[in-house]
Amino acid sequence: MAAKLEGGAYLSSFVYAISKKLSSILEDDSILEDDYSTQKLLEKLDDYLYDVEPVLDDAELKQFGNDRVKKWLVDLQDALYVADDFLDELSTKTATATPRDPESICKLYNLQTLKLRDCRHLEMLPSRMQDLVNLQHLDIRGVSLLKEMPKKMSKLKHLNFLSNYIIGEHEENGIRELGTLDNLHGSLHILNLEKVKNSDEALEAKMGNKKHLNTLKLQWLPLGYIYTDHVKILEELQPHENLKEISIKGYRGETFPDWLSLSRYSNMTKLSLNDCENCCELPSLGQLPSLQHLKFSQLHGVEKIDLAFYNNSGSFEQETPFKSLKTLEIWHMKHWREWNFPDEFDGFPKLRKLSVRDCWKLRGSLPAHLPALEELCIFNCSGLVCSLPRAPKIQQLQVYSNPVLSVSRTLEISETQLAQPLLEWVPHLQSLRAECLEIFRCQSLKSISADYLPASLTEIRVRECDSLSSVQLGPLPNIKKLTIAHCPSMECVDLPQALPGLRYLLISGCPSLVSLPALGLAAPHLEELHLWDCPEIDCFADQCLPASLKTLKVVQCEKLARWMTSKGLQSQRLTRLDIREWFDVKSFPSEGCLPASLEYLELWEFPDLETLDCKGLHHLVRLKHLQIGDCEKLANITQECLLPSIANIRMGTKCPLSRKLKEMEDLRNRFDTFHDYSGHEYDSNLE
Repeated sequence: MAAKLEGGAYLSSFVYAISKKLSSILEDDSILEDDYSTQKLLEKLDDYLYDVEPVLDDAELKQFGNDRVKKWLVDLQDALYVADDFLDELSTKTATATPRDPESICKLYNLQTLKLRDCRHLEMLPSRMQDLVNLQHLDIRGVSLLKEMPKKMSKLKHLNFLSNYIIGEHEENGIRELGTLDNLHGSLHILNLEKVKNSDEALEAKMGNKKHLNTLKLQWLPLGYIYTDHVKILEELQPHENLKEISIKGYRGETFPDWLSLSRYSNMTKLSLNDCENCCELPSLGQLPSLQHLKFSQLHGVEKIDLAFYNNSGSFEQETPFKSLKTLEIWHMKHWREWNFPDEFDGFPKLRKLSVRDCWKLRGSLPAHLPALEELCIFNCSGLVCSLPRAPKIQQLQVYSNPVLSVSRTLEISETQLAQPLLEWVPHLQSLRAECLEIFRCQSLKSISADYLPASLTEIRVRECDSLSSVQLGPLPNIKKLTIAHCPSMECVDLPQALPGLRYLLISGCPSLVSLPALGLAAPHLEELHLWDCPEIDCFADQCLPASLKTLKVVQCEKLARWMTSKGLQSQRLTRLDIREWFDVKSFPSEGCLPASLEYLELWEFPDLETLDCKGLHHLVRLKHLQIGDCEKLANITQECLLPSIANIRMGTKCPLSRKLKEMEDLRNRFDTFHDYSGHEYDSNLE
């Protein structure tokens, strides 16, 4: 502020401008009608400005030797800014909130700023806007019901900010009216370009003269096209070379004009092409030296991105293509099939984010090397099968069909054809410290190798991968939990090296799996083992379980259940055993088949079981809980008293034996019945 104050008569001219604006408001009775408090406040402000004006010149001279005078001038300037904003807001409210005579605002001949942003119910601007010859700032962003501009906007030659220009049906509110407005600054959004009748009209807008604009948005509406040569119209709308950002939406030409590719747009940092459905090829943008952000969306006519996209000359001896680009987004391109690159392509050296979304037909490849890439997003590109870029700085990976999602500590790969290349890509994710890997419904995935898996993993979940036939793990020193579920082609789970941290293993719905690894060696500290619906597994390798195992659950694994009965479970620490869905067994358990360490025993869905054999229970001196359900033929017990250590016996009401046990009335055992369920009890880990 001090610099402005030291510039001489700055405040004097500012006071004069505010005084004129204030006088215009006070003279218009419609603005302050019935608002006596505001009128009194403005009259007081008018008196104050009248008193201040004569002493300003003297104060501006004395500020250099007197700090108190200088501070007074700074405070005055701040107050004047507030007063100026208040007067602008007052004029704007009057314009939008006086339905009886909306044209009254056009009498404010000294009005400089009119802010109508987000006046969503405003349908029309005053027809005499042309009379506001001192207007400098008109903001109509968010005025969505506005259909066209008033006539003769070209008369507002002092206008230096115009947020939107909505082309009307008539010559006097057509695009030609922009021709005289060469002092526009900041951003300009031109709408209804479909109403431009010919390229001569577009030329008369003189967009190339507007050297102060830094952002330009050009928009065609989807209906009502009058003129068919859209390319020539857009050609004549070529902006000044100072432009920094451009957005083109709804354009219906088949190609883009050459000016969009000119490297002399050296300030261009952001470019967006959206809903240009007839466009068959992308403009050549690779040589725009400052371009940082690029987005394509709904360019449904584009089938391939060719070499011309990087360099329209066909020679790659020029500068690196897209040398400054940081973000590239390609969305909703429903006919895009190919993305081609020149040999030894070194483009996109600074690209940080690549997002490809809803490009269902895309095949082929992605850029091979993106040294600065931090975020890769591929959404709903189900046909894309390719190698992923080398990206040493990657931090976030999102690949959705439903997702491959890496957020902080979880890497999820789901419903994608890219599962194999994604896994091969994991070693390149140097900054990724994933703790959990989840692979879900990746039907093209055939194998998982330890070579691709980060040592930081503590949990792996693989589910519903129909073609997956082998999993090889190790060395993974931190892995604690492994789940493999509903993989019908799974033949081999190989743990060639010990996993000392593995505590939990679940294998479910793998009908082709015939054997397990030697868990005593491969998982020496395993505590929980769950085996569901693996009918071909017929034994535990090396005929033993890890000494550390505490919980074993076996469901729909009849061969394994028979082996367990015949060979006996050799486990010194097993405390919980749950066996389900075992057919053809009439008496259970046989003597010596269960380990003496058991504390909990559950038997479910033994449809042919007739007798509970107490000889197989006598040595279970630690057994505290016995639960039996869905055993409809179980009616007999080999002796009339159970182990006194069993504190709780629960039996389903469908078991005839439940009535006999009730009659025993052994006070040492707490007996309870429950209603059997139908169907399988679903393990929470499979959900």
